[in-house]
Amino acid sequence: MHWALLLTAATLAGAPPDPRLISVYPTTGKTGSTFAASIRGNAIAKCTGVHAPGAPLTFAVEGVSKDKSIDVVKLRITVAADAKPGPYALRLITANGVSNALTLQVTDLTLIEEPAGTHETPETAIAISSLPVAFNGRIAERGESDYYAFQANAGDTLTFTAGSGLPAPGAPGGNARGFDPSLTLYEPGSSWFEEKRWNRIAFNDEPLWVIGRNTDAALAHRFKKAGTYLLRVEAFSGQGGPDYGYQLMVRPGDVLPPSEASSSDWEERSYTRRLSHERMTEIAARGEAKKHAAIETYRSNLSLPGLLEGAIAEPGETHQAKFNLPAPQDIAIEIETPETAPPLFNPVVRLLNEKGEEVATNVQAGRGACTGALTKSLQPKLTVPLRDTGNYTVEVREVTADLAGPQFRYRVLVRPQIPHIGQVRITEDHVNLYPGEAKTVRVVFDREEDFRGALAVSVEGLPKGVEALASADFEPDKDAPLSTGKRERYQARTERTVVAFSAVDDAGVTPQPVTIRLVARAIAGSKPGAVIARKEIPLMVVAKP
Repeated sequence: MHWALLLTAATLAGAPPDPRLISVYPTTGKTGSTFAASIRGNAIAKCTGVHAPGAPLTFAVEGVSKDKSIDVVKLRITVAADAKPGPYALRLITANGVSNALTLQVTDLTLIEEPAGTHETPETAIAISSLPVAFNGRIAERGESDYYAFQANAGDTLTFTAGSGLPAPGAPGGNARGFDPSLTLYEPGSSWFEEKRWNRIAFNDEPLWVIGRNTDAALAHRFKKAGTYLLRVEAFSGQGGPDYGYQLMVRPGDVLPPSEASSSDWEERSYTRRLSHERMTEIAARGEAKKHAAIETYRSNLSLPGLLEGAIAEPGETHQAKFNLPAPQDIAIEIETPETAPPLFNPVVRLLNEKGEEVATNVQAGRGACTGALTKSLQPKLTVPLRDTGNYTVEVREVTADLAGPQFRYRVLVRPQIPHIGQVRITEDHVNLYPGEAKTVRVVFDREEDFRGALAVSVEGLPKGVEALASADFEPDKDAPLSTGKRERYQARTERTVVAFSAVDDAGVTPQPVTIRLVARAIAGSKPGAVIARKEIPLMVVAKP
């Protein structure tokens, strides 16, 4: 019976869609307060409760309404007085199951709601009377902006941050599906054409645009003279609507925005991952499970495995270090930038032979899939098969000849290759099942350095009547790229496995989400290794409509 269910996959004819949350407003609550909030989404009209395990929040569902095709759930939220400021995830529980997660921010600053009406002109600007302060605001229409007015003294430094309630991670092609807030500062001025002119003195869209990173805006500014100033909040691309809520924070001083929470997932191909002295043992734990000796750090010539450390302190500097290869060996070169990462510091690493000829570099060349144009990019890792013995030189420089500084630190690890599992990605956010139904969850993983073992995925915490089975699904053929260059040096081999969840016909309905855990282990030879990836997601068995 279960194999037949697997073939039906997850789309039963006429089955209602999964509940999907779009936005919450207000986006922020103050510690010790109780406030009304609205959650907008699809298939959430039959909401029965809120799922936010571990959050210092209590909820009451007060009603459901409709805004065209969007369901709107009204909540009353109470934030504990001792709640720690920061983001908290919440989901809705509905007759169709549990929803995806949204983030509600908690602050201990004075919190003010945007006054009713529009604030699109200096005359209608929202007054900022005391600091520090936070505002809940919304860009309710396309092209709308909100102005804030405040006083500053000569020499004052203020920090302004705008957090999006509809996040838009930086992605190629723009952020049309999210809210990318931007901030602009103005001071009063005048011109022959306009007596009451406001002159722009500072602007920020985000501190640094990097693909996949948060696009919230942050701007610190030192005011040269005392007076009245304006701050403008808007969507960078001019979007707007009922889902475009934001949190504005204004604080005295130069307050750096909090760094994004680091993922607990393994990130091997990133300039910001840490290359520790136990790096080889850490990698081996994801494959052969063998313990290796600690890696030595060098400032000039090195022995393998070795960690070369330095800083491009002056423009045009080039650093070199030599090592000897007594026998043919497949090596890996990994690059870390501990303080300043691309696109600010862009390290070029070259491997040269005894004749000074380039054997390999972290500059990957290829052709774009769309136009076929030649493209080049810098990679934080490359693998190289070395068949010639003798002396080699590692060369490090900045891609430009005019940028440098003590913060342009680098760490370059040269080591033997160790076959292992790299990053494991489980993107599924939740699972809802009807009795007699099956759904699949994909687990995508990287085979690093010619790892030829297996990845085993198990599931823990399943409710009675639900089981998880190894499966396979259809993956369409992909057109070969025009030119891959030496792609195998810079890219891992990516594969995927599938876990199928099935509920028996008489499976009991779960009134609350059950937290299940997907656990991944590498199997090298005949031995299962340690857990290398784990993800918890909520699962519900819901009654058939």
